[in-house]
Amino acid sequence: MEYRRFFLNNYSYFLTVVTHRRKPILIEHIESLRTAFRLSKTKYSYSIDAIVILPDHFHMVITPQKATDYPKIIAYIKRSFIYGLPNEIRQEGKSEISSYKYHRRHGGIWQERFYEHTIRDEEDWQYTMEYIKHNPIRHNLVEDLTDWKYSSFHKIIGTKKR
Repeated sequence: MEYRRFFLNNYSYFLTVVTHRRKPILIEHIESLRTAFRLSKTKYSYSIDAIVILPDHFHMVITPQKATDYPKIIAYIKRSFIYGLPNEIRQEGKSEISSYKYHRRHGGIWQERFYEHTIRDEEDWQYTMEYIKHNPIRHNLVEDLTDWKYSSFHKIIGTKKR
């Protein structure tokens, strides 16, 4: 199957990136993921307009300076995250993949592909923001959005008074 991505400058992109076999490793290794994002920002020019990190995937809306960069940004984040993981997790990931994927240098940490959607208009933007914001509730990780701190909405919503 041949999949074609559209590259439109001055547009934002809703992206979903999932771990291999949906392994719940992202929160446990959140600092490695944060470092991967920081490194990608030094190499590529883009803004993160919204993001939510869940144990086995993340959603984000980015606006790249050059539209053709967003696949490179994702690849860079994925690769940088893998390098930041403990060796035993990297080795475990490699042991679970086929020899074909191994020879293609697949790390066994991420799914090969990612989901992408070009945000077309204000209505699309609002729908996507609500989807991202409420994702931790949808996945039964929290009952109250203020309890999920791995989201760009966490600071906007505020924190619960205890």
